[in-house]
Amino acid sequence: MSKDSGFTTEYTLDKAFFAECFDQTSQPIKFPHAYWKSLLFLIFGVGLLELELLPNGYVGWFFIVLSVVEAFSVYCRRTWWLWRQTISSGANSKVIFEGDEDGVTYTNRKTSNTLAWNNIDQVEQTDLGLILHIGKQRQYVSKSCLDEDAVVFILEQHEKSKAK
Repeated sequence: MSKDSGFTTEYTLDKAFFAECFDQTSQPIKFPHAYWKSLLFLIFGVGLLELELLPNGYVGWFFIVLSVVEAFSVYCRRTWWLWRQTISSGANSKVIFEGDEDGVTYTNRKTSNTLAWNNIDQVEQTDLGLILHIGKQRQYVSKSCLDEDAVVFILEQHEKSKAK
């Protein structure tokens, strides 16, 4: 394979891939900051109940229960995210990942997405894969489906696009 011609590979969107993707791209939870919304719901709900601003307490109890659900969603965010991905329409489908001088393309049975090299702000290399930063989005590519030439190609093409 010539470095100028690009590469083509494929992988399956299975639970193992999704778990690796989440573990490599998620930001760590900062304890007090992650639970602010839950705390605000709790304070609002208790305030509604204590101040008796409404004729019945249902809305206050709704916000108290909502605060518990919100706290639980932060606590179980990895499990929740993995479950949502594994029941999505793209789960267990094959993805063809191609790279050339123009950019990279992901294609599966339902969608096709092309990222031009100049739209990729940063390519971050981790132990298990590459994270392509596009604005606030992050696309993950596992090294398990890439050979060393493909990784070098991606890094070189990104450097070339930033040098222009």
